[in-house]
Amino acid sequence: MRRGAVLLAALALAATRTARAQDSVFGIRGLGFLDRSVSGKSAAMGGGLALFDPEAALNPASISGWHVTAGWAVAAGSNRSFDAGAGSSSLSATRFPVIGFAGALGAKASVAVTVSDYLDRNWSVVQTDTVAPRGTPVVATDNTKSAGGVTDIRVAMAYRLTGLTLGVGLHALTGSTTASVIRQFLSDSTYLPFNQEQVTTYSGVGISFGALVTPTPKLLAGASVRINGRMKASASDTSASVAMPLELNGGLYYQPIGGVTLTTTVGYAGWATAADALAAAGQARSRNVWSVGAGLEVVTLHVGRSPVPLRLGYRWRELPFPIPTTASAAAPLSEHAVTGGLGFDTAGGRATVDVGIESGARVAGALKETFTAAYLGLTIRP
Repeated sequence: MRRGAVLLAALALAATRTARAQDSVFGIRGLGFLDRSVSGKSAAMGGGLALFDPEAALNPASISGWHVTAGWAVAAGSNRSFDAGAGSSSLSATRFPVIGFAGALGAKASVAVTVSDYLDRNWSVVQTDTVAPRGTPVVATDNTKSAGGVTDIRVAMAYRLTGLTLGVGLHALTGSTTASVIRQFLSDSTYLPFNQEQVTTYSGVGISFGALVTPTPKLLAGASVRINGRMKASASDTSASVAMPLELNGGLYYQPIGGVTLTTTVGYAGWATAADALAAAGQARSRNVWSVGAGLEVVTLHVGRSPVPLRLGYRWRELPFPIPTTASAAAPLSEHAVTGGLGFDTAGGRATVDVGIESGARVAGALKETFTAAYLGLTIRP
């Protein structure tokens, strides 16, 4: 049990000085930063389309939108500014939220494979302190880094019935992180630098179910549930596991008139299941979280015969890993953003480019991180 707690402590390693993280400075807390596996189109609509988007990895029933063979990939670049009250810093990063392949399986079925971000654990921390290895105070600088994360690989299938589509997905969580610590005694050459490295691998499984139903010709309703098992973390001859959340999503897709689409997706994730393991590792207890996204798409512009849809959206979500403010208290972390973008076809309709831009902030008590992000999605239908 103690060895497992030590490993979980390594998973949740945190420090209080200068931190840099791949997608957010808050990614150093808990199990990492919870990523969003959205397409460029969904990102532009605030995630409101995610439950109905065949390129997103949220609802397995949504892949019924693929009637031909297709492949897609999304790249996202972000710039962030972090304000801790006493100081601030600016960071930037590039990631690839989701890639996928899909095709039809007969007249009524579709299959897809997606690879998407799940938990990001890329960060570095620089901390300076005074230590006394031989009874004499010496200034030491510790540079702690973590590189890697957890990826979600999904194989999904959807089947179309009259007015109803059902889907199922099998998920594999996999990945690794390489954590390293370099201690240097810059003010005293008597002591040599110290370097230690540890590789941790992650594995887990889950299953998701989804449905799309058409109650009226202009309205489409969707729902999905994902049941996750425990995620196992292994390093050297030590291993531990942590419970992963039950995830529920529901939403509406409405077209009141031709060329106008309104979408919304609401999500819930039971991350409190990981609270005991995190508390045993000395971290703040995780919490159950909600998310809401809403989007609007209007098709009024055309380039030649090809429509150019304009998109707007707004999203808000709670993040599961609070940020400690004192020895006994932690501030809940939330995120919100305003979004927009457009899309257009090229290569004679065999390729689609979707562009999304968002601007928002993450807030935990007095800590605030503002960000802007740009999404570029490319879909190819050979």
